[in-house]
Amino acid sequence: MLGQGFLGTRADWLMDLVIVSLVVIVPALLYSWAKAREGEYGRHKRWQLWLTGILTVAIIAFEIDLRMVGGMEELTKGSAYHGTALLDISTYVHLFFSVSTAVIWIALIVASLRRFDSPPLPGPFSRTHKRWGKIGMIWMIMTGLTGLELYIVGLAL
Repeated sequence: MLGQGFLGTRADWLMDLVIVSLVVIVPALLYSWAKAREGEYGRHKRWQLWLTGILTVAIIAFEIDLRMVGGMEELTKGSAYHGTALLDISTYVHLFFSVSTAVIWIALIVASLRRFDSPPLPGPFSRTHKRWGKIGMIWMIMTGLTGLELYIVGLAL
């Protein structure tokens, strides 16, 4: 385990950094969405690409940290909810949202980079982009909320 975290739980500092990044991502995502709604498509695109990069680093850091501590089972051993259905369900719900969000986000980024000009302007792909962007944004918010809940149940309590 990397040194003690800064949020006052049993988590190490890297896990604390990952959870903070999940919480910070949500308002940044909402800002990016607002820029698209205001017609600032170039700014929306830049924010989305930055967020994708930041999330990629956070996910890789999380996965490395999780393996370094011996996995989720080992990480949550000190929790009052260790071995309970609540912790198991929290884990699976978070995994559902985090994995499906990653798939949606990656697919939408790739498709958008291919189908929108540079600078990006509305076009035939806009309706699909908008629909999947909303789904991805809701899923990302759920990933953040379920990640925070899992952090609290698995590490703080």
